[in-house]
Amino acid sequence: MKKLIIALILLALTGGAFLWWKASAKNDQVRILSTEKVERGAVRKVLEETGIIKSQVGGIVKIGARSTGTIDRMLVKVGDRVEAGQLVARIDNRELVAQADESRARLNSARAELDRIEKVYPLRIAEAQSALDLAEARTTYSQNNYRRQQSLVAERVISTDELEKARQQADIDASQVRASRAALEREQEDFVQERSKAKLAVRQTEAALSAIEIRISYTNVKSSITGTVSQVTAQEGETIVAGLQVANLVTVIDPTRLEMWIYVDETDVGLARSGQPVEFRVDAYPGRTFAGAIATIYPEPEIRDNIVYYRALVEIDREQAELLRPEMTTQVQIVVEERANVLRLPNAALKWVDGSQVVFVQKPDGSIGRSTPKLGLAGLAHSEVVEGLAEGDQVATQVELPQQAGKKKKP
Repeated sequence: MKKLIIALILLALTGGAFLWWKASAKNDQVRILSTEKVERGAVRKVLEETGIIKSQVGGIVKIGARSTGTIDRMLVKVGDRVEAGQLVARIDNRELVAQADESRARLNSARAELDRIEKVYPLRIAEAQSALDLAEARTTYSQNNYRRQQSLVAERVISTDELEKARQQADIDASQVRASRAALEREQEDFVQERSKAKLAVRQTEAALSAIEIRISYTNVKSSITGTVSQVTAQEGETIVAGLQVANLVTVIDPTRLEMWIYVDETDVGLARSGQPVEFRVDAYPGRTFAGAIATIYPEPEIRDNIVYYRALVEIDREQAELLRPEMTTQVQIVVEERANVLRLPNAALKWVDGSQVVFVQKPDGSIGRSTPKLGLAGLAHSEVVEGLAEGDQVATQVELPQQAGKKKKP
């Protein structure tokens, strides 16, 4: 009986050893679970970054009031479409209108005074000119008469008393000429001065009226851009006090003027350049890819969560902007380099074995080969093959390595 038990034990040990040997032999082989072909196609090296949609400068405007008063009318609400120059609110302007009427009255008075001066002074100047002409004519006559009297006195026709009277009259007439000429010059100078003062008064009154009219224009609050009302912060009946800061009434956003800020990690910024194509996606449109190009990269860094980033700016065209909204988060790929029609293999075929990167190749006869290819441009899904593989080779994308067979891991 004991011999039978010992024989059974030996038989069991022998069978277990045989099974262990078979399993070990099986585990020494690489098993290929899936393959792909080495083929020609495009390889792209990209940087994966995060971005955010922003309004361009001037794409969002807070429209305020520069005039103090009560809001008489609020003409828009959130969501309304407005055009540039459209009236969005009106502030009570009755006091300013009264001041403008008063200023217009003063302006009319100043203009009337200017008209009076321009009409009266030429007449006075003409009158003074006539008086001067008359005085000059009298002087000419009296001087001629004095010379005749001198001839008559020499001939003893008249007495010296008559000659003295003629001389005195000539002197009087000459003085009258000087007085008339001075009066004419005074009238001319007064005309120039009075007309200048009247013109200055008109300009001053016009400037005062213009200032009041500008202040009245502030009571008509208009949109400076075409867009959509996103905020209304005041209502009819509220009093607005305009001080050092303009009181904001309405915010208007132009949804077609958008841009994207890409936060490029400091480890990637050395590969980023202006003009590089960009592809990005947003969660709102999971099946759509948007495109653009880097316009500029800001030199100043931005630190977020203790990580240094550099902001890259991408302009968004009007067609794409109609689908996007400010503050949307974007998943961005910056295309650093792209090569077309090159030999490539899927990155899933690259395996790390004993510290080196290798590729397992499924041969036509069913055997498995191992290659260490020379790679070129590395992309996210594919890498360029420079040498070591041929077009059409079946490379393993999922394999079961010998040391992993017991653990059933599939790299």
